[in-house]
Amino acid sequence: MFSEPIPERVSAVRFVDAGERLAGALDPAHYKRLAEIATLLPGGTAELQGSRDPFGPQVVRGTLQCEVRLTCQRCLQPVDVVLSGDIRWGLARNEKAAGQLDRELDPIVLDDGELWLRQAIEDELLLLVPIMPLHDMCDTGWTSDPEPESAPARVSPFGVLSALKTEQGPKGE
Repeated sequence: MFSEPIPERVSAVRFVDAGERLAGALDPAHYKRLAEIATLLPGGTAELQGSRDPFGPQVVRGTLQCEVRLTCQRCLQPVDVVLSGDIRWGLARNEKAAGQLDRELDPIVLDDGELWLRQAIEDELLLLVPIMPLHDMCDTGWTSDPEPESAPARVSPFGVLSALKTEQGPKGE
């Protein structure tokens, strides 16, 4: 269904004002920064739709769905994790305009009217990667130390001094 990869960039004005819809595959070769921490498995998709409300900001909404291979932090074996997220980008021509966007929109500053799709998608994917990837049921064979049943009474190191004091008797005798 999504055989064509997402283009590297699009004209933001054309994409948003025409309300274009774009759906495509996430080609692992295009996401180098993600490849530094995870392996993007084939089959990932992105769906994007440009829109603009009257007198409102240019907006791109969509979804990301893919699977990545990471290292389980319990057993250090590979674990496949599904990354899924919604996109809500507000497009801005400069940093000042980006600061004025609604808080529900993630600001994307345009580069000469161009929206660098792959870079923005890769940013979203990096934010979706879990900090500590784990298998659902990971048996490491590790068990906690058992609680001691009864700890032996500890002898105070000052007990010897107390015994010396009683042997010498009170001062001044």
